[in-house]
Amino acid sequence: MLEINEEIPFLWRLSSDNDEGFSIVSMVIPFKTGSENIEHTIQTDVISFNSENEEVEEEEILEWNEDDISLFLKLLSTREVVKSIGNTHTFRIDLSDPETIEIVHIVAAAGFGMALAVDDLLVNDPANAVHVIAEHEIGSRVTLQTVDGYKRGVVVANEEEEVVCVLLDPIKLDHFSEMSDIHPHDLVVVKTHQLLPARYSSQAPTAADTLH
Repeated sequence: MLEINEEIPFLWRLSSDNDEGFSIVSMVIPFKTGSENIEHTIQTDVISFNSENEEVEEEEILEWNEDDISLFLKLLSTREVVKSIGNTHTFRIDLSDPETIEIVHIVAAAGFGMALAVDDLLVNDPANAVHVIAEHEIGSRVTLQTVDGYKRGVVVANEEEEVVCVLLDPIKLDHFSEMSDIHPHDLVVVKTHQLLPARYSSQAPTAADTLH
């Protein structure tokens, strides 16, 4: 369990593989325990593609921007894995909690992923979706009905008619398809009317969820 506040920086470490043309994204939180300076690292499966016209360092450190921090805290609060300490700006977070690690992956994907158009992988007329309007505020949990079933996602950017989501489930395609599989934590762009509420893809269904 780690107590974080405004004095502890949240950093991204981009570890480059120049031969492959991309960098692996990791979250880094440096902090002091006693007189010792240490850091906590969470390596993600998110990659950042390197510019073809730019010499890339083997390792680059970037500070989180306001969008990163806002999304991180919003997702932490909705999953109830962050605890505020009194009326201060200090929070207690378990960085080893699988839910916290997943949230780090989502924030990394939102910041560094390349948004993919997946219209051809979606069911145009989602079943049982008449008059169902999914929330599409940033941080909202949503469902996409795909050719490979119902898939969970999180909205990380939105406009009037389109949203960008981080997918939490893979979309597997048959070997005859010309498209590649979509992997967990890939970034996709879809129309707002293609979203279904999170209850369509609950992993542990409750009485309020939609069974199919």
